[in-house]
Amino acid sequence: MIPQIPWRGRKKTCSTLLNPFSIQKPTSILMAELHEQLEEAEHAAHGGHGADPFMNRVGMTMALIAAGLATVALVGHRKHNGVLQLQGDANRLLTESAALKVESSNTFSRFQAKKGRMEEQDRALTYTKLFTLTPGSEALRESESKKWEGYIAKNKTSEKDIKTDENGFPQKMEDGSENDTLGALIVTGKRQLQLANEKIEQANHAKEEGEHVHHQADGLDWAHLTIELGLVLCTVSILTKKKIFWVGGIISALAGGALAASALGLLH
Repeated sequence: MIPQIPWRGRKKTCSTLLNPFSIQKPTSILMAELHEQLEEAEHAAHGGHGADPFMNRVGMTMALIAAGLATVALVGHRKHNGVLQLQGDANRLLTESAALKVESSNTFSRFQAKKGRMEEQDRALTYTKLFTLTPGSEALRESESKKWEGYIAKNKTSEKDIKTDENGFPQKMEDGSENDTLGALIVTGKRQLQLANEKIEQANHAKEEGEHVHHQADGLDWAHLTIELGLVLCTVSILTKKKIFWVGGIISALAGGALAASALGLLH
């Protein structure tokens, strides 16, 4: 009696061929089954790519959303940094304006002090002419009178006679010293006050610009949140295999892009 090879589940091709008592299948059928098994093995080796195009579409969508999210995040961070920079510029300009106002006040104080001194010396000259000379004081009176007259002549200038440099301040004296005559002090004080007011205007402009950029940054933050929500919805669609989450993720990402465009397009 010829021994038979035991039956081993569905893998019976070899046992069937070796068993003389079994029914032989045609060669064409065996080749067809073998080809089908090879195709299934090849499909499994490739991990099933192409079998579910939905997963490929969701993956590509997530890649695009991630790129948009990175762009919005970068622009948003720059806007927040811009707000801090503009606020710092405004504070610096206000500080410089306050310093210029103090300098202007000091300059006008110097003007008042010098003017008062000149008036006192002018009165002293008048007194020397009114009162009689004390014997032996002629030389002293004459030297003091010349000193007072020279001081008055040197510092008695008008504002229109002062020449200014490219910055609007009085030019220096011929010997290179500061021009601190009455007219020069008036020009200097007014110029310092003018610069202080200009600094205030620049500070106000920086504040307004900072407020505008702050609103842009807020809009980009909301856009960032909306686009990130779209990315989350696409992830849920992969886990649940439901198209509705994918569509919702796309809509959310598009809404975030619209918010970002709206934030960057805000007008003053």
